Amino acid sequence: MRLLNRKPGAIRVRRNFVATRSKLLIVIALVLLATAAWFANSDPGSTTREYFVASRDLAKSTKIASTTVERMQADLATSGGRYLLADEGQLDKWFLTEPVASGELIPISSLASKRQEDCSPIILSLGSTLPSTLRAGSIVDLWAAQQSTTFDSIPYEFSGMGESLQKVEVCVSAAEVRSVVEAIAKQSTVVAVRSRT
Repeated sequence: MRLLNRKPGAIRVRRNFVATRSKLLIVIALVLLATAAWFANSDPGSTTREYFVASRDLAKSTKIASTTVERMQADLATSGGRYLLADEGQLDKWFLTEPVASGELIPISSLASKRQEDCSPIILSLGSTLPSTLRAGSIVDLWAAQQSTTFDSIPYEFSGMGESLQKVEVCVSAAEVRSVVEAIAKQSTVVAVRSRT
């Protein structure tokens, strides 16, 4: 038998080629897995639709108009039917039956085709500032007390020059309009607190 003289570098080159081929196969397998994951997550059946969201805090009986809502694209899947689509047209025919906070989708269940006139808007000067948790559409109770000339009267905050600190517009029910107007006429201190109902 004859022994062949091998060069030591030939074995090393062969091993490097096998290692490079293994790395290449691993990279190809990872690319295929990433591609399969991308195709699995990109559902061709998902439809992104355009919905209306409140551009500011909207009170009850607010008319839906281009100034009160903005368009937003979203994929809500099965719950999409509960909100007002932007492509339904005739935007100015809807009124809200309940308040909607800024940035929230407009629920179809809170829409009516005519304004519900069960209250009268009255502008009040409050004796104290409203809490920051109250927003447009919040339900409040109004408390009024007459000012007394004695020192134990209710403190009344002024911003200066005889003006009260905060004026708000409230929607007063028909049954309570008389009491509120009487409190204004007597220059009573009026305080608004969050209603418990």
